[in-house]
Amino acid sequence: MKRIKKLAALMVAAMMALAMSITAFAQTKELSPLDADNASITIKNPAKGETYRIYKLFDATVNGDKIAYQCEGDIPEGLKSFFSKDSSNNVIPADSIVKKDADGKITETLMTDDLKAALETWAATTTATNSEVSDGSSLTFTGLPYGYYVMTTTHTSDAAEGQEAKSAISVTSISPNPEITDKNVNEPNIEKTVDKESYSIGDTVTYTATFNTTNYLTKEGEEPKQVVTYEVSDTLPEFLTDVKVTKITIAGDDYKVNDAVPQFVDKKIQIPWATKNEGETEYTSLYKQGAVVVIEYTAVLTSTTNINASDTNTITLQPYVDNDTGTEGGDPWDETWEDTAEITTYAAAIKKVDQDGNALAGAIFTIQGLSVEKVEDGVYRVVSYDPESDKESTELATDNQGKLYIVGLDKDVKLTVTEFKAPDGYNKLTETEELTPQVLNKTIYETSGDRYYDKDGNLVSQSSAETTTTTVKKNLEDLDVAALEIVNNKGTLLPSTGGIGTTIFYIVGAILVIGAGVILVTKKRMSKEA
Repeated sequence: MKRIKKLAALMVAAMMALAMSITAFAQTKELSPLDADNASITIKNPAKGETYRIYKLFDATVNGDKIAYQCEGDIPEGLKSFFSKDSSNNVIPADSIVKKDADGKITETLMTDDLKAALETWAATTTATNSEVSDGSSLTFTGLPYGYYVMTTTHTSDAAEGQEAKSAISVTSISPNPEITDKNVNEPNIEKTVDKESYSIGDTVTYTATFNTTNYLTKEGEEPKQVVTYEVSDTLPEFLTDVKVTKITIAGDDYKVNDAVPQFVDKKIQIPWATKNEGETEYTSLYKQGAVVVIEYTAVLTSTTNINASDTNTITLQPYVDNDTGTEGGDPWDETWEDTAEITTYAAAIKKVDQDGNALAGAIFTIQGLSVEKVEDGVYRVVSYDPESDKESTELATDNQGKLYIVGLDKDVKLTVTEFKAPDGYNKLTETEELTPQVLNKTIYETSGDRYYDKDGNLVSQSSAETTTTTVKKNLEDLDVAALEIVNNKGTLLPSTGGIGTTIFYIVGAILVIGAGVILVTKKRMSKEA
């Protein structure tokens, strides 16, 4: 897939010899009046609708394959650091743009970036020797005097904002009748980006698809085909729902149909690119050559297929071209362009243990701002997560091995965990814990703190840890080595002597003895009185 390059190679050429024969599907533009040299320049693959201009910088004389360049007037001001001339007006290249052998003989001249820029600046300030708007076929300028030429064209896809670009064309400097290739001719391409690397289930994902266009597509040796329609399709897998196109722009302008932004229909959007009125035989392009299309759309992440690995969806660009069959919307071009975007969801793991590190079952937690659904014992899938909410989740119970997994989290979230119920016989925690997803890498497992584990689960120091970020698909059990361990301590018995003691019996005995004495004295007094 070609990438449009701003200011592609700018070369110069000597033009000489007789006019070349015109191939099939050819377009010519003669210099008027014709020069006696009748040299020519041919562009083999011009972009239809683009304007090509040639500028003669220096004169030339030719003897067989030998070329000498002359400058009758002054070297243009902006080019004096690259060229000079001797007393006979011969042009001499500066040392900055040549290579020399051991004897000081020039072996090669160089087209440096600085020279490219200087030649383009010069061309913008002078009058073109000749120019022509391409009809898409091979374009030949004829009737030219021998010379040292610069050629430019205006590819709008290379333009700065609000301007037309002037992109240079490569030319050979040794061919008598040079054939050049326009390296800036636009070929469609598409790029898809996503606003974040990872998400929690329930989050809204924002995608941007950007594609460069061309109004004509050509195969070597064939006539160019006019693009009638562009179709953009997205796989939109099941893990994405509620897809909404929020904005489409073409060449910076909003694109709407009946005052509404077009939406995906059967996962596709079609954009008409050329129109043909009733009774007309040819299409008229609706947009300038190279117009850039940007589609922005959102989708809600409602599930996940991988843990610590990417879920991918693909966008595809399909041009439809006019092939004189009368098919409405054109016929599909036999090449498409595509790009992918990846998002990742992670999981967080808790391991409930006692003070000796033994697994404890029966713990129940709540997590602030989290809404989940139970998948199986100890495993919960995120429905949504609101970091601003202070509402507690439903109760999350560990499995019979004291493990708790939460699947479908952005790697950057920080969860506040509260122990709702401790295992029987153990004290419930009085403070909250912070839990972050475990990001599993090929060689390093990083926890929420500064601990690092190797692939075998062995603890290593941060300073010696390798620093890879390539994630791989993992099973939930792989999270165990980096799980957040939450420790419960056993309940403590209150102070005790082990028995009721003997003091109370002494007290009770004393009371009984005293009572018996009182009764005996009372009876004796009553007997005497009788």
